[in-house]
Amino acid sequence: MAEIEPGRLLGPDDATQRDQVRRLLAIVCLGGLTGALFLIVGGILTGNVRWWIGAVLLVGAASWVAAFPRRTVDHTNIATVITQVVVVVSAALISLAILEPHFASVMATAMLLPIAIALPYLESGLLRRLVLLSSAAMLAAALAGFLPDAHPGTSAVVMGLMRFGGLLIVLGAVVFVMHQSAVRLKASGREFSRLFGLSADLAETSDPSVLGEITARHLAAAIGFDDCVLYAIEPETGRLVPFGSSPVERALETRPESVAERPVLQRVIRDRAHALVDVADAQGDPDGQACLRRLGRSVMLVLPLVAPTGPVGVAELTAIDRHPIDERRLALLRMLAFEAAMAIENGRLYQQIRERSLHDPLTGLANMSLFHDRTEHALEQLARREGALVAVLFVDLDDFKAINDRLGHAAGDRLLITVAERLRTVVRAGDTVARLGGDEFGLLLEELSSAEEARLIAERAIAAVAAPLELAGQAVTASLSIGVAVRASGGATATTVDALIGEADTAMYEAKRGGKRRAAMAEPSPVRHEGDRR
Repeated sequence: MAEIEPGRLLGPDDATQRDQVRRLLAIVCLGGLTGALFLIVGGILTGNVRWWIGAVLLVGAASWVAAFPRRTVDHTNIATVITQVVVVVSAALISLAILEPHFASVMATAMLLPIAIALPYLESGLLRRLVLLSSAAMLAAALAGFLPDAHPGTSAVVMGLMRFGGLLIVLGAVVFVMHQSAVRLKASGREFSRLFGLSADLAETSDPSVLGEITARHLAAAIGFDDCVLYAIEPETGRLVPFGSSPVERALETRPESVAERPVLQRVIRDRAHALVDVADAQGDPDGQACLRRLGRSVMLVLPLVAPTGPVGVAELTAIDRHPIDERRLALLRMLAFEAAMAIENGRLYQQIRERSLHDPLTGLANMSLFHDRTEHALEQLARREGALVAVLFVDLDDFKAINDRLGHAAGDRLLITVAERLRTVVRAGDTVARLGGDEFGLLLEELSSAEEARLIAERAIAAVAAPLELAGQAVTASLSIGVAVRASGGATATTVDALIGEADTAMYEAKRGGKRRAAMAEPSPVRHEGDRR
């Protein structure tokens, strides 16, 4: 017996077809018992013992379907279940045709039923073999009509009515099964369209906020809910933060919160299973119901967002009106939720890669590229703010090569890390500290009140780094030479980033020539010459 692969993420078809097959098998059982009752009535009217035998045969087939395939459909491969049922149904129909040749045409028509049962669930190779088997059985059932009648004296009216009734039962069963297949195929097409649409939309952007909004919109549309908020779990704190929402304004109604503050969210993440909260349910989750009342909603569905690495967040969908949520919709949402989890994972990876590309790997400071971009942005803002000042401090670690050669590269790296840490302590929250390369650092100071304020920060940086530290078992005292270039709004001096950094660089060499361990203010000039650098 083929078993379902454990741990596999079931798609809408995989999850839903088991419910469909259960209903289908129930119809097969009901049809078998109805046919048996039909034959019993015919046996009473005609006195034909074969009809009683046929009734026993149908009861036996229906009992087998109820006892085996219908009970094992949840954990057995669907193709195996369908194949078994098709073989048993075909054998029962051929036996009935042989037992009572009057029903050969009815049984031949009934052989469409196994084909209709197998069509949506079997792969082409196996389906081809079953179609050939059913076709042979259909031919055998039709040929049975040429067998001699065991009870030639039976009323033609009675036999006509019985054949007509049997044909109605058979055609009803075939139409029902074909309708189920059509419904499933249409639903599969819609779900494929949704999954393809989500994948296509996600492929067009790598911005985490946009990824979240796209995924939230698709989740809400898939189930017909009014809104959806995606929460991502912060790895460091375990708090939930909005990652995207549909509509976008919905995220404004949420607040970052820890998992512990929302028991329903905590349970969903822990159990990796969805939770449904109805505001009218007396046994419902109080926290979820309070949230629904605050939002003016009636029902909430919470789904875990589970990536291959584990839970990364939750999706919270709410609706004003109640909506039926069947297994197929839940299966579709689970697949979309997996896409949402992957979007969160990819967004984090994108952020990490971007952060690494813009930060120095040794010190964690901004690198030259990010420093250049922020300086450019500061100068653009400067043009719009009357009376504002921006300063760039070009910082050089004095005699670093001698320390590096004497104590080794590991000690040199430790010194650079320490200098970076101390420089962070002398700037304000909105300022930028960067490692520009080697033993050179940069400070971008925004929203200054005067050039003197920039000079004071430079002096604080020199004093902070001058504090002794121990490297490779030796006491070391470091020093800085700093060049300060200031730009004011409305000034006539060149305002390009390179010009401003160049002025600070030139001033730094003036500080070195003046004896090191000091800061020098730059004389603004619109042109920077390459000869100014060492």
